[in-house]
Amino acid sequence: MFTSNAKNQYGNGRILRLLLLALLLTVGLLIGCQSGDEGPEPTQVEFDPANFVDPTTSSNPYHPLKPGMQWIRGGTTEVGSREVPHQIITTMTDVIRIIDGVPAVAMLDQSTDSGEIAQIGFDYMALDKDGNVWILGGYTEDYEGGQFTNVNSVWLGAKSGGEPGILMPATVTMETPRWYIGTSGPDEDPSVAEPVAIGETVTVAFGTFDNVWAIREGEIGAVDNEIKYYAPGVGVILNEAQDESLHQDNFELINLVELGPEGLAEASQVVLDLEVHAREVAPKIYDESVPAAERMP
Repeated sequence: MFTSNAKNQYGNGRILRLLLLALLLTVGLLIGCQSGDEGPEPTQVEFDPANFVDPTTSSNPYHPLKPGMQWIRGGTTEVGSREVPHQIITTMTDVIRIIDGVPAVAMLDQSTDSGEIAQIGFDYMALDKDGNVWILGGYTEDYEGGQFTNVNSVWLGAKSGGEPGILMPATVTMETPRWYIGTSGPDEDPSVAEPVAIGETVTVAFGTFDNVWAIREGEIGAVDNEIKYYAPGVGVILNEAQDESLHQDNFELINLVELGPEGLAEASQVVLDLEVHAREVAPKIYDESVPAAERMP
């Protein structure tokens, strides 16, 4: 189902990526996006619940929201001062929650460091009539030695103090101004994004992709956090950490599959179980007034 024009020229791909990265850094300097520079004010689209549609219609090819899609990405991260193997399994589930009057679907992330679970969490993604993909909430738990340690992030729209924003616009060109991704709460700096290259050809372990968008993402005071490479029909195929990255996460797409009914049900149940736990450990957000999320019928 998924095609990538795969050439499996991994060595050549690494050389191409290094050359591309050098070009991207040069472009970043030219547009005034040096590390630590807050830069221009981000464009913020008005949040109008009447403008949203069923997110699972998945009309944005650069950030698919189709339940059952599962991405496996691998690379490295820093734990303390050590670089260790890092893997993220991302699954679009069929768990739906209404946030600020808008239907949002849960995207599950399961991260391991050196083969040991490090984080489990999800983000709630929404889709507007124009094809923009929004992020409206999320919940993430940290683990150590296989055991839960703390809640890393939790928010559910404006009610929790967060401010929704656009993660991936329907259309991006080099003229697209910096846009507002949003913030999970009043004590958190908002995240923003901006294009650094459009229409690139990029090779990763899974194959070679054309018409790739390279997008810089980070907090507004530390925009130079990471550059994500988005391919049409696939989403993120490569992440390259920049100067402001705390953990120096570098990873690329290793595999992309479409889960069957049993696999989808299993991933969705992980989200539902996490929400049950959230009611115990984050009651200020998941209080009694918040109805339970449900799987799509």
